[in-house]
Amino acid sequence: MWYDVVSGRMRARRLNLDPTITFTLRGKTFEKRKGDFIQATKELEPGRVKKYSTVVNGKRYPIRQVLAAVTKLPAIAITSQDAYRVLERFGLTVDTEE
Repeated sequence: MWYDVVSGRMRARRLNLDPTITFTLRGKTFEKRKGDFIQATKELEPGRVKKYSTVVNGKRYPIRQVLAAVTKLPAIAITSQDAYRVLERFGLTVDTEE
């Protein structure tokens, strides 16, 4: 809370709990929020997990599939290393299947 001298009232500060993060992938720059990942996977059926996965909306997805859904790039154009790096920036946990 802070005091607004002009209006003479206490004001609440907005907290940005879903900040926009900018990243570049295959020469294209994207501005996304964590909520974009949740939205993109709502209707998406999970593919087969080979090694790396993350949980979104209570479902386990291959990390490349999640990033492809958000960016609209084909999954074949995304490396696991790219997906791992980007998903971790958004606070998504990446698990490894052994």
